[in-house]
Amino acid sequence: MHQGVAGSNVRGIHRSPQSRSQRESTSGTFGRCGTRWHRNGECGAGHIDSGWPDRHTGRKAIAKLSKRRAAPRIDLGAENVILSSLPLDDYKRLLPKLERVKLTRGHLVYRAHRKIEAVYFPEDAVVTMVDALNDQRTVEVGTIGREGMVGINIFLAGAASPDQAIVQLSGTAIRMSAQDFRRELTVGAALQRLLLAYARALLAVISQSVACSQHHTIQQRLARWLLTFRDYSGGGEFMMLQSSMAAMLGARREGITEAAHKLQTASLISYCRGRIRVLDGPGLGRKSCECYRFIARQYAALNLALKPIARA
Repeated sequence: MHQGVAGSNVRGIHRSPQSRSQRESTSGTFGRCGTRWHRNGECGAGHIDSGWPDRHTGRKAIAKLSKRRAAPRIDLGAENVILSSLPLDDYKRLLPKLERVKLTRGHLVYRAHRKIEAVYFPEDAVVTMVDALNDQRTVEVGTIGREGMVGINIFLAGAASPDQAIVQLSGTAIRMSAQDFRRELTVGAALQRLLLAYARALLAVISQSVACSQHHTIQQRLARWLLTFRDYSGGGEFMMLQSSMAAMLGARREGITEAAHKLQTASLISYCRGRIRVLDGPGLGRKSCECYRFIARQYAALNLALKPIARA
């Protein structure tokens, strides 16, 4: 175990005793969860399959990023990979500028084309980057969890983002003001190298997501998206409404209903009152497009790229 900072004087940094399901509210109802997808009814029970034969799965790739240990580093008592990969001296310099905050599902972290006031290093929160068109249609172009940072445009010398950032899974994140972040980039070589490696992976993921939205079916995209959020939630249950899924996938709500009904009828997922559980990971993987595995490989490659930086 490396030297921790659980007792350090960090503003707001603490571990919440609540589980994800306790933190999230259940706004909206969608009925019976046994084998049918329709309104009003009782929830069915299901068994979650935690296995997946592909060694490059998203769950394993993200887990590797979170569990790496390379001295000299410091453990935040958190799960953000970039911050926990910093050398000890670099992290000590950042410590007074960091604040842990809670991000609630549905919260707009920042709006498109508005000045970014702070960057966020998610722990167990998950944030999606969403593009909106003039006709109000939307599509998700990237998802950011504990492997990354929200506000990467500042690192790329921008002041605003063309996308809006929306919290999809409630949880905590470490916040740093944009002003402090820019100052750190002038002296923090390790942080620069970590973010450069992350930015390369994120750009590859965004590019693949755009291609996915144009060339794969709604069911394939929905399966990929559900597997991704299964990974981020640790394999358990997570909250998601049909309206949110439709907005993220750039699809009509009726199309999401039909695709989800097929997945539920095949006993691959259960869905009740906004609560989703993946029952058969391998089976859902076979319904997904290749993008799920491509994105997982990007994070596996990121894991390898961060190791020498963390040891420097």
